[in-house]
Amino acid sequence: MSHGEPGLKTFVREVLQNSNDARLENDQPARVTFKLESLRGDEAIEYLRALDIETWSEHANLATDTKSGKHIAEAIKRIKDDEEIRILTIEDENTEGLLGEENADESNFTALVRDVLFSSKSGDTAGGSYGLGKAVLWLYSGLSLVMFNSTLSDPDPKKRSPRLIGRTRLPTHKSEDGDTVYQGHGWYGSLNGDEEGARPESIWGAEAESIADRLRLSRPDEPGTSIQVVDFRVPTAEERLDDEELADQITGMAIEWFWPAVYRGDLEVAVEVEGETKQASIDEYPQYKPFTSCLNDRDDSVSQLDNPEDVAQAEMSLDVPKKSDGGGGADGQLDLLVRRADTGEYQHRNEVAFIRGAGMVVEYYDRDRVVVGNQDFHAVLLGGRARPWGSDESPGDADTIVEEFLTAAEPPQHDEWVRTETLANSYSRGFRTAVEGIKSDVTETLRGLVAPNVDRGATGPQRLGNRFKIGNESRGGRSERESPSSQRVTGDTNISFDDVYTHWSFNGEVEPLSDRNEIRAVTVSLIRMAEERATTDRLPVQNISSNTAGVSISLPEQKGVQVGRLEPAPGTSKVSFEGVSTKDHRQVETRMKVSVDVAERRDE
Repeated sequence: MSHGEPGLKTFVREVLQNSNDARLENDQPARVTFKLESLRGDEAIEYLRALDIETWSEHANLATDTKSGKHIAEAIKRIKDDEEIRILTIEDENTEGLLGEENADESNFTALVRDVLFSSKSGDTAGGSYGLGKAVLWLYSGLSLVMFNSTLSDPDPKKRSPRLIGRTRLPTHKSEDGDTVYQGHGWYGSLNGDEEGARPESIWGAEAESIADRLRLSRPDEPGTSIQVVDFRVPTAEERLDDEELADQITGMAIEWFWPAVYRGDLEVAVEVEGETKQASIDEYPQYKPFTSCLNDRDDSVSQLDNPEDVAQAEMSLDVPKKSDGGGGADGQLDLLVRRADTGEYQHRNEVAFIRGAGMVVEYYDRDRVVVGNQDFHAVLLGGRARPWGSDESPGDADTIVEEFLTAAEPPQHDEWVRTETLANSYSRGFRTAVEGIKSDVTETLRGLVAPNVDRGATGPQRLGNRFKIGNESRGGRSERESPSSQRVTGDTNISFDDVYTHWSFNGEVEPLSDRNEIRAVTVSLIRMAEERATTDRLPVQNISSNTAGVSISLPEQKGVQVGRLEPAPGTSKVSFEGVSTKDHRQVETRMKVSVDVAERRDE
């Protein structure tokens, strides 16, 4: 699961996807640096003056009365009260830059600046087909104002880089006298004197360099684009995060969603705060090592996952239908790499990272329910041009067709492979079966690798024995195991999910079958289930109580997870209890395990 502010994930994923897709076709990575600055006092005043904030404010103040302009009014007030403004500049290098004429139908400039819901991404592995990554830039600006400064990879023969332009997206509003309606799209650029009412155009060369200096938007001569989000905010955050917190979360999310591109050397990410730069490194996030190990150890894969860190691989077919125009179509293939988890590898456990050639994790697919016993795993599903990663094989024509199909199967958020309007418009009959069968095929393939055959025929006392671990807990360094007939207990337990408090409630009562025995201790743990079978995953016990007199209650940890423990007074033959789990937003089926320590009655 992701950690940190959920709303920031959308921003980081989309911004990095744009830079990653624009990487030049050479052996160098796209380099992306997030620069966070909080300007105060004179620095803030000079910066806002360079933005010509007074002209912007004339329109912004008219738009703040609208519902969608509320956050702009709040931002203006905060900046005035605090005399501080935060700017985030995303600087990428070894990328294409803002190529394209001002009014071109399709270009990087058109997609990123002019028509923010349009995508000009080219190539089989381009990350998305909607261009919504660009729209988020304005959503994350408190002032809905974004500036661009770009060095072009393919120089314009008439104009010299850099190329600078800005855009604001205010709500539709009327002039003060009410006679004029403004659509809300404002521009920072060079006015074309030949055409009345024309949109301002890009500023180039020395003038652009001079303005960029004043806007703290200067960039290296290397091809790429610097994007400045003015008054950066996370719209879904309850509280405004400080720069250091933002830097840590951006770094972590960059690795969480782009470790494939970083691992392959296609992408480098850094965050700069107050002049100090932190590189995003997979080595600093060991929770992703199991996934990279799937690729590293692919050539040494085994047929069965007998030991921790073993890697197995399996092929899955994906029949891509022909396109509506009769072209394309292929008997495609997806490759599933599965690694048995080692002790302590808890994060992203039993999840499958879905990846195609763009090098971004589309989603982490939770398959906790197929696990039995200690067969926890991490897995990678490779599709499209990513399918042969980790092997000596190169992508084939069928992989290219699969890549295009999977790209079309991603919704605007690019966070799953599902039936989309793009698929419906582009492919003939059979596309739905193909895309919707991916997850079920993953589940079945995993089941063959991590879910060994289990005898489900146990009934009666045998099932009770599986539920109650009886009489074999050591005390004082020795086992107090007795004969089976004298160790057994009886009891009744119940567990159910509470939808109001989103936790599990449980209760029970246990007692020995033999009058000669007493209960020394009862330990209650909560076990996740996988298709009626127990897993090694545990849910912490939040609280436990007992109405049995003289019972000592504690909440110790077992294998890093909190359990409930009851220790009754000597001679106690029956113990009752009730309790609750911690909050469980996943609501995975959970059962109660009761371990009872039974021994002969002590002399009173």
